[in-house]
Amino acid sequence: MTDVSTDAGRVTVSPTEFNFVKFDADEIASLVNDLATALGISNPIRVVIDETTPLAKLSEEVDGTGPDATITLHAESGALEDRQHPMSFSADNARESFGRILLRAHDRLRPDFAGVPADVDLTLQENAAWDTYCVGRLARLGVRTNQQRWRYNHRNRFGFADGVDAAFDALWSADDLGWTDVLATARG
Repeated sequence: MTDVSTDAGRVTVSPTEFNFVKFDADEIASLVNDLATALGISNPIRVVIDETTPLAKLSEEVDGTGPDATITLHAESGALEDRQHPMSFSADNARESFGRILLRAHDRLRPDFAGVPADVDLTLQENAAWDTYCVGRLARLGVRTNQQRWRYNHRNRFGFADGVDAAFDALWSADDLGWTDVLATARG
């Protein structure tokens, strides 16, 4: 299986041909490349999609700390699907999904995020806080997001109270927070 590359090999997508879903590897590579450019990410990026499941799990890995570190984005196909047309690609959902985990990967390259556990080792609250912080930044860049979806996710992890909503709003509108700041802001 050969990867599809774009921007002189900066973004590769695997698999190159999809058998279970109606996705196009070139379209995905272009979308991720455009997002990375908008987010100021110049690292090489690998996108690995599991088309065998309708689930929507996403994760990222960074294999170093500098500009040459490769960012690997893992996505289950459900995270990229059109919710009205299962197994069909949605550029809007893909932008929000890939943008969120690209920002996480970009954060992981910063010294004030050093030592953050792998995604699978984060608590539900830590994941919710980081998601709120990332998706808020995406929304300000013009990426289509559903703020109410992320507010509800945040409330589910921190409680349904005015203070929780204020913490959500603070995270959603924040820029340039370190990991300890993200956690402190999320708890209000």
